[in-house]
Amino acid sequence: MKTKWELSDGVDRSLMESLLHDEGEIIKQSPAKSVTRHEADGAAFYVKRSRHSVFPLRRQKYWFKECPARWEWRVAGAMHSLDIPVVEHLAFCENWSLTGLQEDILITSAFGGQPLHLVDDVDAQSVLRFVNECHEKGMVHGDLHPANILINPTSGELRLADLKGVRLEREPNPAKQKEDLAYLNIHFPMPLSPELLRLSDRVRREKMAVRSRRCLKNNREFGPKSCGKTSWWIRKPMANEALGQVLAEPDSVLRGETLLKAGRTSTVGQQGGFVLKRYNFKKPLNLLKDFFRPTKARRAFQLGYHLELVKVRTPSVIAVAEHRPLGFAIRSYLVMAKIEEATDLIDAAHDDPCLAKRLAKLIGRMHAEGFSHRDLKASNVLVDCKGEPWLIDLDGLSFSGTVSVRVAMSNLNRLVRGVRGKPVDTVVNRKRFIRYYCRVAGFRPSELRGDQK
Repeated sequence: MKTKWELSDGVDRSLMESLLHDEGEIIKQSPAKSVTRHEADGAAFYVKRSRHSVFPLRRQKYWFKECPARWEWRVAGAMHSLDIPVVEHLAFCENWSLTGLQEDILITSAFGGQPLHLVDDVDAQSVLRFVNECHEKGMVHGDLHPANILINPTSGELRLADLKGVRLEREPNPAKQKEDLAYLNIHFPMPLSPELLRLSDRVRREKMAVRSRRCLKNNREFGPKSCGKTSWWIRKPMANEALGQVLAEPDSVLRGETLLKAGRTSTVGQQGGFVLKRYNFKKPLNLLKDFFRPTKARRAFQLGYHLELVKVRTPSVIAVAEHRPLGFAIRSYLVMAKIEEATDLIDAAHDDPCLAKRLAKLIGRMHAEGFSHRDLKASNVLVDCKGEPWLIDLDGLSFSGTVSVRVAMSNLNRLVRGVRGKPVDTVVNRKRFIRYYCRVAGFRPSELRGDQK
């Protein structure tokens, strides 16, 4: 193993090496990356590691391109020369072997500040000016979220952190710089023009669609877990002994008093605070289709997490498993959080003036976020003890990014057929629903009426 170091002027290499032997405080961690905080000699430091050895063939590509630490080291030096405030970069090193780059490490000095989203009463105008000044000097960030801008709560000083992907250009693309502001605005609202606000909403939806895929990757929140003969993909923060019992013997939850539904295509049961759904073998043709595509359980797992990200109320997805002998999906399982004391929409109190409004906002937001639900029947909407509606049974859910008036009306008509003649179906509730639905979904009432003709 050969180690290559590069240090800033006046930095003690032995001190930097000592940090690598200290466990430190874990800030972020995944199989491929970690960030830890260390204290030594009366100062604080951050160590960022990228472990390339965990991925096949990744080690070899750095014979031909810069590794992440070297890229950030070079960009930090260039930004410092342009007087763009960044956290102080002290050293980086690369650990090489005959098979390629095993690991790269970047060490920075701690800055007496916190990420923007963790500090109260931050002046949005000053942040906007800071970003515009960086843009004027040629910066295109590409990942400008609040955690990558640190602010000192006392002095108000701002600095950039995590420069992965940052570029400095003589003639930067204004569209890319606008995307920087649009992305930052998602989690840190700023006084932007209507054009940038529309761009921010579009960027947010695109980013959330990409981020939803992380639920099927090994990271801080999601990862694999073997229970008995079944390999599960679980949500790590929700793992506990009660969940382990469900995962160890999932079919036992689908028998006796814990059984909720026994259907040909699916079976549903509950245990503790969890609801388990098993997707059964239905058609021989599906064996061939599911050989090349994710199962319904896997698709519902990702779509459920996507709904959570965009704040459309649905039970939290917790675990998923596929039983694939020889690659053919015989059955699959999905575990979700249980909604306590919930009832079907058709059984909910019809005299609650807020129910129609809340339901309209839920479905309107679903459509506004680019989701459609071809099976939006009343039994797929639950109402909890606080009168809040929840979407369940995501088998008919799909994400396209935009929902047309015709598709929206098809979803709504399916819901209307399910509640027609029920206590919740009143003239007042219908009018209230349409009014609030249009506000959230972005349609005009005339468009909905026109589509019905």
